[in-house]
Amino acid sequence: MSNNNNRALLTERHSFINDTIFRTKISIHTVKRLWHNTVKSIPRFTKAYTLSNAHMLSFSESNLWNPNDNKDNWILTAGKIENLRIAVKKINGIEVKANEVFSFWKHIGNPNFGKGYVVGREIREGCIVPTIAGGLCQLSNALYDAALKANFEIVERHRHTKVVQGSLAEQDRDATVKWNYIDLRFRYTADFRIEATLSNDKLIITFKSNKKNSGEAIPRIASRNFVQLNDCFSCGNTACFKHPNRSGVKQESGLTAYVLDDCWKEFNNYLKENGSNTDYCLLPLPNNRWVKTNRYCWSTPNPKRTKALTIAGINRAVKTRKGNRKGLNPFELSLEQDQKIATAAAKKIPLEVTHVVVQQNLLPFLYASGALGGRTFDVFMTRLPLQYLQEQLDKAFALHPDSTTLKDFRAPETLIAIENKALTQARTIITPHTGIAALFTHKTKLIPWVNPEDSNLQPTGNQILLPASGVGRKGAYEVKQLAKELNIPITVTGKASENNDFWETVEITKFDGDFTKIALVVYPAFIEHQPRQLLKALAYNIPVVATPVCGLPPNPNLHIIPVGNYHAFKNKVVEILEHTPVETI
Repeated sequence: MSNNNNRALLTERHSFINDTIFRTKISIHTVKRLWHNTVKSIPRFTKAYTLSNAHMLSFSESNLWNPNDNKDNWILTAGKIENLRIAVKKINGIEVKANEVFSFWKHIGNPNFGKGYVVGREIREGCIVPTIAGGLCQLSNALYDAALKANFEIVERHRHTKVVQGSLAEQDRDATVKWNYIDLRFRYTADFRIEATLSNDKLIITFKSNKKNSGEAIPRIASRNFVQLNDCFSCGNTACFKHPNRSGVKQESGLTAYVLDDCWKEFNNYLKENGSNTDYCLLPLPNNRWVKTNRYCWSTPNPKRTKALTIAGINRAVKTRKGNRKGLNPFELSLEQDQKIATAAAKKIPLEVTHVVVQQNLLPFLYASGALGGRTFDVFMTRLPLQYLQEQLDKAFALHPDSTTLKDFRAPETLIAIENKALTQARTIITPHTGIAALFTHKTKLIPWVNPEDSNLQPTGNQILLPASGVGRKGAYEVKQLAKELNIPITVTGKASENNDFWETVEITKFDGDFTKIALVVYPAFIEHQPRQLLKALAYNIPVVATPVCGLPPNPNLHIIPVGNYHAFKNKVVEILEHTPVETI
């Protein structure tokens, strides 16, 4: 058949009358299935963790992106992936009871625009047509494939009428679905768990159960030949009723979004150097005449593509202030508000974005939301991973079990696991912190700290500075012991301390910001992510004794001592004091 005849046939099939008839049939079938489901109810299962460590029964994965897409129909694949992001969250982690029937639509629900679904691709009458929630068949295909591999009983399954190249339909392992009358249903003789996730380029389905599959998996059926399908976005058949009017539409693909929080000078420089006019930037609050804040003063490349998460941002500001006044745990409060910011950001990432750069405190929540599925992503690392952070705090607590603060900073194990998984999948770790960079040597981009201007001023002061408060994670116990043994006063920058009488007989002075008074900076910290005061001291040529966790690059005036090793700390300080006069009591 010639192309002209084929186009004429497709135009006739997709006429307004035929389309109306098609939709009427759908409505009739939908009502019939609703009645059938009412008479014979299908259970809906909930998410649980009982089988999270059970045996893997089967596994199925499929590519998200289609290598045969062109610049015109690429957007339909992007829409499909967005729909999959929504759908996989509804079934990921559900656990199905033995001999009970799992129904695809019972768990996905009616996939309409109001639930966040967008235009994707659907096969209809020999064409790939744009439709709301298009592309969910990739999920049903994968579920069916995994069910076959696990030797499940297939209760209901429908084949696609046309085969797309590269899909599971080529192996006759596909299952088309259409709300709600074309369903996929299966069951197993034991309880089983469904895990559904999106990596940056694949849809992954895993079935788990405590009962190992003793039977042989259903073999592959003879392959089916694919056909070349027409595409409403690129076929050029403007006479067809379904052909969309794309005049004046500027097609963009492969865009980047920056999901940002507190502005660091180092990351802001990275954004200025690497951002482009097409990038999107999401901030908790705008920086305009109505909102005056330096917290989010990012140099975004395109103000028109800078979006503010205003409601979530204001809510965080209010809740944080109230929490501080009430004495709530600042770490727990921060995690709670970070989750709300990330949830708001996930809804604002445009469909066309295929790469995300996200700030670390928002990473686990953005990852858990599914917004990073089908996308590559980099991370602005602002602290140690939660797992390493808590290991450092545990080490400090073992040395100082009477501390009132070293047990404050703890995150739920589930959050730690999510962050570890996200960091493993991240493409690049971006950080100025050498200690953090050392954890990800194979994929780290180490950016320079923004140093204060170097000063030719030679240190003439006689004070010893602890650039922190009197808390255990900042090395306050080690500094107190040092001050007692050497009979020297200490200058500190913060007011907080482990308790009201923490410093005991040590003479303490509040730092006024004048580095000309400082002869030596001591910082035997267990945790430090922004060593701003140390950078200033080094700029003034003041000797600094610190631990590797401070993340500083080599410097002639920087003396690194092991974390938690008081004797090494004291020996280094004594060595420096032999050439540096300081105050004594």
